[in-house]
Amino acid sequence: MNKVVKAENEKIAAIDYATAAETVADGVKRSKIKEAEGYKQAKILHAEGEAEAIKLVNDAADEYFVGNAQLLRKLEAIEKALENNTKIIVPIGSDLVNVIGEIAGIVPLKTKES
Repeated sequence: MNKVVKAENEKIAAIDYATAAETVADGVKRSKIKEAEGYKQAKILHAEGEAEAIKLVNDAADEYFVGNAQLLRKLEAIEKALENNTKIIVPIGSDLVNVIGEIAGIVPLKTKES
């Protein structure tokens, strides 16, 4: 009779162990799903934010820089380039020099060739 009780207890213990392992696996699965959903939502929100920023810049360009979209783009490029104290060497006759000059209110010097 003692062997029957021992076998029954081992059976119950095995079922409990299997149930516990299944519960842990299910928890890990739900955790991974939640993590993936959070990552997905973060990416979506980031993309929506970027789209909204682009739209706002576009609206501002339409309102304040009508006909000057290229100038706005050049200004943005200059701003980005000068952000980290970048040194840029540009030929004198280039559009970039003209844009920087327009921003600073600098009139180009006349050369002897003119």
